[in-house]
Amino acid sequence: MRQDRCFAFLDLCGFSAYTEANGDEEAVSVLSMMRSVVRRAADRRGVRVMKWLGDGVMLTSGDRGAIAAATLEIRHHLGGACPLPVRTGICRGGVIIFDGDDYVGAVINVAARLCDRAEPGQVLMAEHPDATVPPWATIEPYGRVEVPGIRQELTVNEIDVRRTPGRAPVVDPVCGLPIDPTVAVAPPGEDDERLRCFCSAGCAEEWARARRARHVHRVA
Repeated sequence: MRQDRCFAFLDLCGFSAYTEANGDEEAVSVLSMMRSVVRRAADRRGVRVMKWLGDGVMLTSGDRGAIAAATLEIRHHLGGACPLPVRTGICRGGVIIFDGDDYVGAVINVAARLCDRAEPGQVLMAEHPDATVPPWATIEPYGRVEVPGIRQELTVNEIDVRRTPGRAPVVDPVCGLPIDPTVAVAPPGEDDERLRCFCSAGCAEEWARARRARHVHRVA
């Protein structure tokens, strides 16, 4: 059966050299940190961790924009704690479900190749009508790219977190992302301008649920 899905490959840049310089135990610590960050972001954005690839990971999702959101969140948190930068390649398209829980298709190869091509900290995404990004992110042209095994050149974009010159970002208290205040949202029914600090309705609703739970606990 064929499905339309989005795939991403992420890996830590310079991991082999870092392991040689700092030892196996420190390398394991870095990998544990990376995997913890990936799991939290994937769970929050509704993204599936397909497989761990040593110092990297393969992600997939059928939701529009979910992969872009997850990878930008992962990059942000690793950038603040991990000694190694992460790079990312993303591609969306039709794949065949194989053996019930695996996928076969050229889009997977494209995502992996774009990850290999990306610079440290860069997120590259092959152009596709349904390869969208959340409102707090941007898409900028990267160029035409040749991918081994693909006959035609691909149009590739670079995605990043949105910034408005002269406007300081607000920090989403749930996912921790710095959000452009022009696109930040507030929890449902909240009029306080200071609460316009969430990246999405999902994060806003999670914060509101936690707030209600704290209130019920205090009353009890």
